[in-house]
Amino acid sequence: MDQLPQVALIWLLVFVVLGLLLLITVRRMSVLVGRTRDLERFQQGVLDLDRRLGATADPFVGQLDEIRRRSGDPQALAATLPAAQDALATLASEGRALKAPPGLTSQLVTFNLELDRAVRALALVEHGLAALLADRGGRDLEAQTSLKRGALNLRHAREAATRAAREMAAVRPADLRLPADSRGRTTPLPAASAYLAEGDGDGESR
Repeated sequence: MDQLPQVALIWLLVFVVLGLLLLITVRRMSVLVGRTRDLERFQQGVLDLDRRLGATADPFVGQLDEIRRRSGDPQALAATLPAAQDALATLASEGRALKAPPGLTSQLVTFNLELDRAVRALALVEHGLAALLADRGGRDLEAQTSLKRGALNLRHAREAATRAAREMAAVRPADLRLPADSRGRTTPLPAASAYLAEGDGDGESR
C-alpha cells in the first residue's frame, strides 16, 4: 500500500512534465504562426507598393522616351507630372511606414532608397520639362540632359525596387531564423544590393 502514493506521485510528475512540454509547443507554434502572418502582411505590402510603382513609372518612362526622341508631347507630360509626383511621394511615405520582420530590415531600406530615387528622378524631369517648355535659346541641351537623367534614374529605380520586392517576397518564415555568432548575437540575412543608377549624382549619364 505504501507504493501507491509513490506511483501516484510519479504519474503526477509525468503529467506535469507533459503539460509543460505541451505548453511550450503551443507557445512556439503560436509565435511561428504570428511571425508567418506578420511576414505575409509585410510581403503583400511591399508587392503592392511595387505594383503601384510600376503603374506610375512604366508609362511615364515610355512618354519620356518619346519626348527624348522628339515624338512626344511635353505639354501633355507636364500636365500629368504633378499627379505622378504625388503618387510616388505617397509610395515613398508608405514604404517608410512599413515595419520589416527581423532579418529583412536591410532589404526594406534598399527598397525605400529606390522609392526615394524615383521621387528625385521626377524632380529632374520637372526641371527638364520646364526648360524645354520655356523655349529659350540655349536651354535645349539643359532640358535634354535633365530628361535623360530623369528617365534613366526612374527606370533603374523601378527595376531595382522590383528586384528587392521579389527577394523579400521569396523569403519564408523558416528563413528568418537568424544564425547566431560566437557571442550569441544574430546575423541578419544578406541585404539586397542597391542599384546605383547611371547619372544619379553629380556626374551626368552618357
